[in-house]
Order: sequence, then C-alpha cells, then structure tokens
Amino acid sequence: LFFAKDITEKYYYDYFVKNMDQNKYSSVEVILITAGGNSKTVVNYAKEFMESEEHNRKYQNHQIYLSFDCDDPKDILPVLVEASEYELLISNPLFEIWLLMYFEEVNKSLTKGHIEKHLSSYLHNGYKKADKGIISEIMQNGNVEKAIDNAMRLEEKYEEQGRHICKDVEKMNPYTSVHRLVEQLMLEIS
Repeated sequence: LFFAKDITEKYYYDYFVKNMDQNKYSSVEVILITAGGNSKTVVNYAKEFMESEEHNRKYQNHQIYLSFDCDDPKDILPVLVEASEYELLISNPLFEIWLLMYFEEVNKSLTKGHIEKHLSSYLHNGYKKADKGIISEIMQNGNVEKAIDNAMRLEEKYEEQGRHICKDVEKMNPYTSVHRLVEQLMLEIS
C-alpha cells in the first residue's frame, strides 16, 4: 500500500510494477494512493485512511509506504519524525533525484532546476514532470541497477558520517531511499 505526494511517483511505481516480469510463484500487488499537497498532507492522509475501520481491517497486514520529497513543507523534519511509523521512501530534494540516478551518480547538492536540467540531457524531448512517457523513457533508456548502486553508495556515505534522514535532513541533499523498495520488488519477482 503506497501513499505518494504527486503523480510523478504514481506513474513511476505503476510503470515499474506493471513492467516487472513476475514469475508464477510471486505476486506483487501495488495499491497506490496519490494524496497531493505536500509531505504533511501525505502523512495525514495515510493516518486518516488507516484509521477507517474498513481500510484498517483490509490493509492491516500490508506493508505501508509513504513516498514524498523533502522540499515541501520547508520545515520537513517534524513531518519525517511523525511519519517514521511507516516505511519511508524519501527523496531530498525531490523524487527526480532517484530518476537522475538511473543515468549518473549524484553526490552533490542539486536544486530542482539542476536536477531537471540533468535529467533533460538524457531524454529526447527534455524532462516534463508528471509525464507517463518520460517515466517510460527513463526506465527503458536508464539503468535501474545503476540507480540502486548510486543510491546505496550515497546512503553508505551518510551512514559513515553518522547521519540519518529523520534527524539530519537539511544536511542530506542529495538523498533517496526509493532504491530500498525497488530492490525489494525486484527480489520478489526473481
């Protein structure tokens, strides 16, 4: 069960799961709910959703993921702390940092504009947010294993520095934990 901030994440996860070669012994079902708004909205929506008796009964044994960026609200740290009861798929500053890792190692702080400019350099018609075709192009022309390796190296760097996203978010740009879920999904279907 996934709760995401915006449509780009939805398109990515939908495309990823839809295009996985599932074997006959595994079944991955993804229920993705786009909450819109900012990161706080995603957390609030997930809590309200799970407080419903019907949803709680239906999804209580599901893994629940929250996927959002660290660019909104500006004071993101309390949101991260509040959301720590869930599996967090956090990207700092934006989800697109994960998409960029399909093509290159990212180890220095980038602004939204720089991320989109770098991504555009790898795409035929440049990067456009919330475009299904862009997600398809990234996943077909980029390399998911490279993205996982890039994210893991970055995570290891922060671990060596003793940093954790739920307390050091302002010092952790770039950052993404999306690779954890992607790797898990790939293992499920292998």
